[in-house]
Amino acid sequence: EISVKDKISQIVDILETAGSITFLELFSDNTDRRDVVITFLAILEMVKLTLIRIFQNVKTGIIRIMYI
Repeated sequence: EISVKDKISQIVDILETAGSITFLELFSDNTDRRDVVITFLAILEMVKLTLIRIFQNVKTGIIRIMYI
């Protein structure tokens, strides 16, 4: 099992390399509900800590996460 803190570290590692990613890119095809919840909580905490910004494209609805 992975903690929210560990998930934040994983997301930061990804964003340090990529700069930005879409919300869906954080998940594989076989991601279970628990992983989705942990990832969502990690993202909320990262926004609270002003580590990331989140944007949603009005036309496509795609959610993009950008590293600050």
